[in-house]
Amino acid sequence: MAGKTRTWIWIVAGIVVLGILGVVAMAAVGLYFFSQHFDTRAASPATASREFDEIRARFEGRKPVIELDARGRLVRLNPDVPVEGHVERPRTLHVLAFEPDARRGEGRIVAVQVPFWLLRFRAGNTRIDLNGQRMDLEDLKLTVEDLERLGPALIVDHATPGGDRVLVWSQ
Repeated sequence: MAGKTRTWIWIVAGIVVLGILGVVAMAAVGLYFFSQHFDTRAASPATASREFDEIRARFEGRKPVIELDARGRLVRLNPDVPVEGHVERPRTLHVLAFEPDARRGEGRIVAVQVPFWLLRFRAGNTRIDLNGQRMDLEDLKLTVEDLERLGPALIVDHATPGGDRVLVWSQ
């Protein structure tokens, strides 16, 4: 009887250890994924402006899907922005943000890339923080499918009087 008890304990201990290793492996994969899709670096306002202008030039003549006022409040939603010709489905949602630091004379650029498969996976809970005002895509009457239908598009181009800037686009 004692031999059977010991075998049972080893089986349970093995399952617990495998569970812990599985959790650690998932955390490592998540950390690796995050590190590959998130970048932050110091930049001067001039450097940041050039980077934003280069990206904005790709969408010259096109209005953003979401228009904000100077305080970051929703002004207009343009979900029916005209689409030219054949539309390829975007694969990635990009966010580029710049926050100046007046004391140091430069600021930080944060770049995030979110794959669309992840957006589809979290579609019901996708939140956007527009200058402290949190909204779901559902609140904006905008879905991941709408963004895919538009193809590569400029979604948000927002700058504050203080020099903060956010650019969101799909590619």
